[in-house]
Amino acid sequence: MSPGRIKATVLACHFAGAFGPMGLPPFLGLILVGLAPSASESLIGWLYIVPTACLAISAPLWGRLADRWGRKPLLLRAQIGLAVSFLVAGLAGSLPLFVVALCLQGLLGGTFSASNAYLSEALPRSELSQALNLTQASARLALILAPAAVGFLIDQHIVPQNVYLVIALLPVIAVLMLLPLPTKSRSKTEAAADSAVPLPHGRQVLSRVAIMAGQTGFTLAMISSFPFLVPYSMKAFGIGAGTAGWLFGLPHIVYLFACLPLGRHLRDRDPAPWFAAGCLIVGGMLAVQAVTTSLLVFAMARVALGAGMTLGYVALNALITDTIEDASAGRTFGWFDSGAKLATIVASVGGGMIAASGGIGPLFFAAALCGAITAAIVMLLRGSTAFTRSAALK
Repeated sequence: MSPGRIKATVLACHFAGAFGPMGLPPFLGLILVGLAPSASESLIGWLYIVPTACLAISAPLWGRLADRWGRKPLLLRAQIGLAVSFLVAGLAGSLPLFVVALCLQGLLGGTFSASNAYLSEALPRSELSQALNLTQASARLALILAPAAVGFLIDQHIVPQNVYLVIALLPVIAVLMLLPLPTKSRSKTEAAADSAVPLPHGRQVLSRVAIMAGQTGFTLAMISSFPFLVPYSMKAFGIGAGTAGWLFGLPHIVYLFACLPLGRHLRDRDPAPWFAAGCLIVGGMLAVQAVTTSLLVFAMARVALGAGMTLGYVALNALITDTIEDASAGRTFGWFDSGAKLATIVASVGGGMIAASGGIGPLFFAAALCGAITAAIVMLLRGSTAFTRSAALK
């Protein structure tokens, strides 16, 4: 099977697997009406992060097992795990069983790191960074489309909890699509030779610890304002929920159009300075959002933030690609996915605390400061230590 067909199949299946986790959480309040009518907003908030917390715990273990047992079996496992968790959630007759289902979603899922690990084995190193950009794109596309699709199903008078049963079909379809893929598409000799290809002249490799620090700071800057953006923009500019939803989605739409051209542009360039630039752009645009009273300026800042987000993620994927070894790719992607999920939890909880005590303005500024500090740390680590590829893998 050709690498292009393998990549297209894995990306389509990743989109199918991401659809439920991206589309269902915004409707937790409606889903809980039938299970726990007296559920408080704080309970809904905690349930929102339960799958993420469980995924942060399980991702490194599944990654290690993927290196030992094979990437394709663990990719199939992730899709089957999602299907099982959605079925349990859709059939749950009590709140405790529904919470168990959310835990299973995190513990048995993990399609993002599993897809990336399989692609690292199936594709040449020169194509891996762009493939990682595309898995991010499939997640962004699910983030845009899935809530609208779930809302449409609910508007068709489907009981909100039963939507889980409908969405469970998607990972089942993904399993059927993944079955024909080769278990191993390249020999160990080919993979070793690919890993030994030298990097372009002047390109430095950051250690995994340094990359994890950059990823954490970037995630904190990006995610902390997510839960509050729609209600804030509705109140600040007097717009409806639909318009506010488009404002929320603008950066992700920019990513969909810009990730591939930017990936090609950075192919032979040192990604660390570009990652720092992305962090600075994100930080600057968050600060603009904090102070503007113009809807047009706010929308333009969201578009520019999308450019910074795209630059940050594309450069981050290039940094990660430089440290990948074929034998430990599953473990590496598992740890990076776990780190991203932990940072997402910290961003959500910390952002809520800042917003509750000081409002959305201080939250925007805190996120902007986080972006600037992350850029400074990455450039400091890059300038103080010249890593070789072998050093970065330790």
